This record gives sequence, C-alpha cells and structure tokens, in this order.
Amino acid sequence: MELTEGRGLHTWSIRDLAKRLDVVPSVIYHHVGGKDELCRQVAGRVTAQMRRPDPALAWQDWFRALLFPARAILSPYPGVAMWLMMHGPTFEHLTPIIDDGIAALKRAGFGEQTGLAYAAILNSAVLTVAAADERLVHADDGSRDHAQIVRDFERIGAESPGVQVLTELTAGFTSRSDAGDEYYRFVIETVLAGLERFTREA
Repeated sequence: MELTEGRGLHTWSIRDLAKRLDVVPSVIYHHVGGKDELCRQVAGRVTAQMRRPDPALAWQDWFRALLFPARAILSPYPGVAMWLMMHGPTFEHLTPIIDDGIAALKRAGFGEQTGLAYAAILNSAVLTVAAADERLVHADDGSRDHAQIVRDFERIGAESPGVQVLTELTAGFTSRSDAGDEYYRFVIETVLAGLERFTREA
C-alpha cells in the first residue's frame, strides 16, 4: 500500500516492491503472485477500511453514510477506484455492505430496478474519485491542470456567459481545498434525488 499511496496503483512494478522488501522478484511471484494479484490485494486492503452503515437507516441516508467517507478512503490510493470499476467490489468483506444496500433499495420500492439503482449510485461515486485520480497520475500533463483550464477558458470565452460559469467553477478547484469534496457530495446527492423521484413516479 505504501507504494500506491499518493502515487498510484499502476506506477510501481514487482521490481520496485522487491527492492522495497529487499528480496528478489521471484520471491514475490512465488508467495503472492503477479502484479494483477498484488493490485487486487491493495484494493482489498483499501476497501476493508469502509464501514458498514446502520441497516435501519433510510436508503438515502444509508448511501450517504457509506459513500461520503469513501472518498477519503479511496483518494489516497490513486487507481484503486478505477480498479473497482473494472473488476467490481468482489471482496468477501464487502458482501454484507452490498446485501444491506440492495435490501435498502428493495424496501424503498425499486423492485426490478434495484440492481440498476445500486450500480448508478456506486458507479457515480467511484467514477468521480477515479477521475480525480487521473488528474494526480497525469500531474505533468498541463491539459489536466485546473489553472491551465481556467486560462484556456479565459482565452476562448471572454464574452461567453456559459464559459464564464465554467471558469468560475474550475477556478474554485484551484483555490479551495474542499471543492473536490463538495463536488463529490453534489454528484451523490443528485443521483439520490433523481432516484427518489423515480420511486415516486413508478
């Protein structure tokens, strides 16, 4: 996990890990496996930090309790969020959480759409973290830098009211440390609100 923290899941190699542990790479292959298995192990240890919300909570509050803290758990380990998107939350320790979330949505009346609703909520949250991870992994790419985006917006859209709104939004990510968390929560709240309307209209 130390090699992933702050750097990224795919920025280190078996050789890097072997050097850190002062062993030859073949020892790691023998006892653990290749890089794919190591990535799975890292993702498993990171997600093991997630706490199971109270099953008695209303479904919206249950997902808030699960996902609001999740950004702080996933973000220090860039690449883990995308790993979860690509491979799924296929860990035994997450099964009770999955069961509780599905049960909460069924009680709320989602019926046959329960799986879709669950996926929409989780994917929206995890993809938001994954997008921010990409910005860290490609920190040397100016096109992904918020300050450069602001300058480009100012260059192309000085007279555009729409671009002005986006310029102010993007500038907030360079000046406020809580802007990312605010956006993350906004995404989750928007999905929950949309799904709540879905249940009312069903």
